[in-house]
Amino acid sequence: MLLKLILVSALISLCLAKQVTFKDCGSVSGKIAAVNVDPCDVEPCVLHHGANITVGVNFTALTNSATATTVVHGIIAGVPVPFPVPSDCCNNHNLKCPIVANTTDYYHNFVFCSPSYPKLKLVAKWEVQDDKGKDIMCFEVPLVIQD
Repeated sequence: MLLKLILVSALISLCLAKQVTFKDCGSVSGKIAAVNVDPCDVEPCVLHHGANITVGVNFTALTNSATATTVVHGIIAGVPVPFPVPSDCCNNHNLKCPIVANTTDYYHNFVFCSPSYPKLKLVAKWEVQDDKGKDIMCFEVPLVIQD
């Protein structure tokens, strides 16, 4: 039942998410078609303290991979600061595993904007790595953290 609720929530988010401008920062074993962020009314997207943000990516895998891992950093004044996100893509139902080369798929994940985060502008560097540690996808999007 919980899995069904998560899937329904993800589908609703897909319908409401805004496709955003992104910079590919080194996707090696995949090709990104689109990046969606919800909520995002204008760019740069605004993260509000105490709220969740959903990130979704349409992509095509270029190689097979048994697993996938998410790594997210906020680039603040040129310094990468780790953002806590669920890292195991397969067991968190963020992605269908195993990943099969030359197939198009959809990845999604959630980030909680902690009230302890300072108000600032940053660039989020989002990576999903294959079982060899290579980036299936790597993209950067500008964000703003506000109350």
